[in-house]
Amino acid sequence: MFERYKYHYLLHFVILIWGFTGVIGKYLDLSGMQSMPIVVCRMLIGWVTLLVFMLLIKKPILIDRKGLFKTLGTGIVIAGHWWAFFKSIELSNVSVALIFMSTTAFFTSFVEPVITKKKFDYKELLMGILVVIGISIIINDLYFNTNRAYIWAIALALLSAFLAAVFSVINSVLVQNYDSKVISLYELFGGFAAISLATLLSEKYGISDFTISLYQFVLLFILGSICTSFAFLMGVYIMKFIPAYTVNLSVNMEPIYAIILALLFFGSQEVMSLNFYFGSSIVVGTILMNAYFKRSKKTKKKSLV
Repeated sequence: MFERYKYHYLLHFVILIWGFTGVIGKYLDLSGMQSMPIVVCRMLIGWVTLLVFMLLIKKPILIDRKGLFKTLGTGIVIAGHWWAFFKSIELSNVSVALIFMSTTAFFTSFVEPVITKKKFDYKELLMGILVVIGISIIINDLYFNTNRAYIWAIALALLSAFLAAVFSVINSVLVQNYDSKVISLYELFGGFAAISLATLLSEKYGISDFTISLYQFVLLFILGSICTSFAFLMGVYIMKFIPAYTVNLSVNMEPIYAIILALLFFGSQEVMSLNFYFGSSIVVGTILMNAYFKRSKKTKKKSLV
């Protein structure tokens, strides 16, 4: 039984690691570290560990000029995505940030036709309306019953989800011409360079913001190496044995795993109202339903061939 489904178990283990990102981000926030330094350190550690791995396996890392500019530019989008995500956690909690991050698939439905010129599926408009209804329930609950400051956290989480949709679609195009590990290597470097420059130009941050304790270093190393480089490499490896649809559908479970982890680690700080969970179930349920319909559509097309 285990041997038959070992790659599925491995996939969900990787998704669990991705879900753990929010928990580590909150611990770093509680330790006094701000979102910009967190992203700088994460991208640097992720880039270094991935570079070392590629040098060890003697993987070519050179890329042509066109690919260089595209990957470095995409890295800036990824840096913005991570900053908005960690800032959202800083202003609220893991549950709020992750449930709105789950709208990435919703944004992808609108971003993909623009970037790839793919025909827009109007069924996804209905799915989008359901997602908006779920989000409206959550916002109404948080604004009137919990903490109005959470509205900024929601806006940042939605921005993070939108940017995630943008770089995911761009990567789906880039991966057709370049090795996925090489793409990630340059994206991590591009994001690190961009957010480091932004931090240096900002008067808000100083040397003291990058003076970290051993505790913070351990968390950052786990975040950059295990939750970034290792999770990515394992995700690519798993795709050799599991269909892309199964992977993409399973990834939608990340916010659920993350919320459960947050409840285990932070207890009452992460407990939300029934309306929050009702709205969240509409959002996540719609996204899973959308993935199922896409799969059914692809299956019908194959049967007609």
